Amino acid sequence: MKLENRIAIITGAGRGIGRATALAFAREGADIVLAARTETEINTVAKEIEQFGRRALPVKTDVQYKSNVDAMVTQTIDTFGKVDILVNNAGVAIHNPIEKIREEDWDLTMAVNLKGVFLCTQAVLSHMYDQNYGHIVNVSSVSGKYGHVNGGSYCASKFAVIGFTETTNNEGRRYGVKASVVCPGPVDTKMRRDNHPDDVIENLTQPEDVADLILFLVSQSPRAHTLETVIRTPLM
Repeated sequence: MKLENRIAIITGAGRGIGRATALAFAREGADIVLAARTETEINTVAKEIEQFGRRALPVKTDVQYKSNVDAMVTQTIDTFGKVDILVNNAGVAIHNPIEKIREEDWDLTMAVNLKGVFLCTQAVLSHMYDQNYGHIVNVSSVSGKYGHVNGGSYCASKFAVIGFTETTNNEGRRYGVKASVVCPGPVDTKMRRDNHPDDVIENLTQPEDVADLILFLVSQSPRAHTLETVIRTPLM
């Protein structure tokens, strides 16, 4: 198994890319900490993981709050003794033209999509540094590669995640810690459907496609590292 005895924290783990990644990791031998705001969702995913014979720890977490994040990581260490992998996947998307973006929507987008990545990364780094091993994967977006119409706050947050990932990797590599960023195009998730109800679902990348890539990144040889990957949707 590619991830046997690894401990992975996945945020936004109750649905979509987060759930698919949690299940992909569990199939390869990892035990999973499921962090998300909706307890019912992560409890359901935990039961799915246990069917693979792996351990799952669902922790209600709102990544925009340091107290939530620190408590979640502390619970991880208390339960499993270490953390090997962090997948920063939690996110929100609120689309409006710049002149109509509400300040509270801007602040929420930055708090979840960017500050949450920072807080979770900061909380695990000392543990990863001490063990001279770790891999952090941040889920950005193709919206972090170009600024699209009505994407002022979302694009800004996702551009920033890419830069933060590069810094995390450059600071961490002397301690054996890698960081990677994944930039998917349109993916068939609830968030995508809510914002783009007219999408042809059959044309969308599936969460499992992204999960397979994340699994590849964290199971690469210690001699290899992929910093950034863009996933295009060929039919859109």
